[in-house]
Amino acid sequence: MELKVLLSLVLGGAVVLFLAAVLLFKWLSRKNTGAGSMREYEELRLPGKPTNKHAVHSLLQQLYIACERIPLLRAYLIAIRKRLSLLAPYDEWKLRLEAIKIALAAWSILAVAAIPLFLFVRDPMTLLMFAIGAWALHGMVADAFVHRLENRLLRQLRHFMADVRHHYHRHGMVEEAIYDAAESAPHEMTLHGQELYDVLTASHPEERLEQYYEVAPNRFLKGLAGISHLVKEYGDKTLQNGSLYLKALGKLTTELNLDILRREKLSFLLQGLTAIALIPVLFTKPIESWARNYFPSMDDFYNGKLGWITKLVILFVIFGSYVLLRSMRELDGEQNTRRRKPWEQQVYELRWVRWVIDRIAPESGAREVARSAMLLKETNSPLRLEWFFVQRATASVLAFLLVLGLFVTLHVVTKYQLLYAPVKPETMFGRLSPQEEAKGKEAAALDRRVMSDVKGVKTKLSETILAELRKDPQLARSDAQLRAAAGRILSKMDGLSHEYLKWWEAMAALLIGWGGYYAPVGVLLFRRKMRQMEMKHEVDQFHSVIAMLSEMDRMSVEHVLEWMERFASIFKTPIQYCLLHYEHGAERALEELKEEAPFLPFVRTVEKLQLAVEKIPIRQAFDDLESEQAFAQEQRKQDYERLIETKAGWGKLIGFAPMMSLIFGYLVFPLVYVSLNQMSVYYEQIQRIQ
Repeated sequence: MELKVLLSLVLGGAVVLFLAAVLLFKWLSRKNTGAGSMREYEELRLPGKPTNKHAVHSLLQQLYIACERIPLLRAYLIAIRKRLSLLAPYDEWKLRLEAIKIALAAWSILAVAAIPLFLFVRDPMTLLMFAIGAWALHGMVADAFVHRLENRLLRQLRHFMADVRHHYHRHGMVEEAIYDAAESAPHEMTLHGQELYDVLTASHPEERLEQYYEVAPNRFLKGLAGISHLVKEYGDKTLQNGSLYLKALGKLTTELNLDILRREKLSFLLQGLTAIALIPVLFTKPIESWARNYFPSMDDFYNGKLGWITKLVILFVIFGSYVLLRSMRELDGEQNTRRRKPWEQQVYELRWVRWVIDRIAPESGAREVARSAMLLKETNSPLRLEWFFVQRATASVLAFLLVLGLFVTLHVVTKYQLLYAPVKPETMFGRLSPQEEAKGKEAAALDRRVMSDVKGVKTKLSETILAELRKDPQLARSDAQLRAAAGRILSKMDGLSHEYLKWWEAMAALLIGWGGYYAPVGVLLFRRKMRQMEMKHEVDQFHSVIAMLSEMDRMSVEHVLEWMERFASIFKTPIQYCLLHYEHGAERALEELKEEAPFLPFVRTVEKLQLAVEKIPIRQAFDDLESEQAFAQEQRKQDYERLIETKAGWGKLIGFAPMMSLIFGYLVFPLVYVSLNQMSVYYEQIQRIQ
């Protein structure tokens, strides 16, 4: 009955808070806080008779303005906006709407998880696991919304390029074709289409084009803007199979379709794995309750040191699986270079942190520095080398402190169990009855009183304990019970005397801290492994770009490298380095590019670019791209299928690891462990009888 009343109060309080929030939003909408101008903008943007959808959007806009007044919520919304601004950088109304949608969805998930969490859970370890699960769900919601917007923009872009092709057949003018296509496109694509039209018709189109490259959300829009600018500036060219511009659009559309299919299939195969990896968070407590109910002897395991260590191992497996799965779901590495200011940089700017890092980091010529720098390049990480060492040092310190805190906590828990756990008879392996449990608590209270009275006694401890126990009338009647209680108290005192932080525990914490120093390196190695699977796919994209550009008369190797850099993700850093040194010597810069990225198909492409520097035109250097087009497409399909199957296999292995660790580590292993302990106790009792 109390639970029903409590839930009713929670529900009533939620309704009252909701009504208060509605009244607050109405009051804020009347004030001069920007809401009025936002409503005027909505009327211009959403003409016609107001609908329920318009009202909801208006309410969400006012809610966004209200949340901006609170510093913590404002920082959270800004973080979401920075991820969305790459997709819709020209529409403030849309940015606010999508940001508040994601925030509300994430907050709803946290609220749904938090209410039962605080009502029914009292175990601190379970609370920690649920808190990590709620945080992970929050990240999943944000990622799902952002990926949905990314995929929607790609599908709109596919239809937009088809409309551009259609209107180009009508007008024969690039800017007019883009303008007409933007008129009939959905809202998000209309904004990008209008920006493309402004770039092409600007008085200084090269500068506007470079500015657009900085804000374009994907490489396909960059390619469309670049090829449209080249055709507008230098004119179209008629080839054997038609217009150069239309042929370039066809190749760009082919790449876009392949990317959309790849995203959809990989998302289908990996969907739900993150949720499966987080499911053990919900089932740890039910499994523990079931085991305690049907196997009462499991209480000692779950309350003891080994039970706590098992929970933490499962928690570590869940967290690690979540991090690795998120790394696999990051399909576009080009977004990593546009994140907000890393926390590692903010920490490194502190003077004392910089002093510490500069002394613990290896010297500039050390092998570890070279390996770390190469690893950061290969994973396209936005971190500088010193920031990366800040991350590693932080991981090491956190791992050391967590393990050291774990050992201290285990000693505290063991002391508590020794002092307050009900005393069980030696021959008792099941659950105590209420009467037996009450007697056990009385015996534990007696033990605590006696241990408190004899505390500090160094000599003749057994006699002192017996003297204290004889003060109890019930124990004084039976000499056997008296000596059993004295032995029990001596055993407890001996156990308490050994519950302190030992040297080997400090050494284990140091070793795990040392392992935590290399944990960020392990994550980067995993990312590099995933990126290596994408290398052939990116080289094939380079070939499509080169096939588009090779037919243009004014195309040079440097321009080709610039286009490759815009489409690159894995090879982005080496190509940028090559472009920086290109003016000081093309041959030397291309040789260094091959050394920086020694992937064989990419090296073959660079060697052809070396031939095209002075000896032969680009068209002749890559004449095999057209002749082997059919074979290359078929091979690429097979590579795509193999890549997706490999990633799906890795994803399933990582996604089901927490569930397997939960079943075998939290149920099977405890049952076997407790059974073996009981068998040893039975054997000892049988030996005593004989």
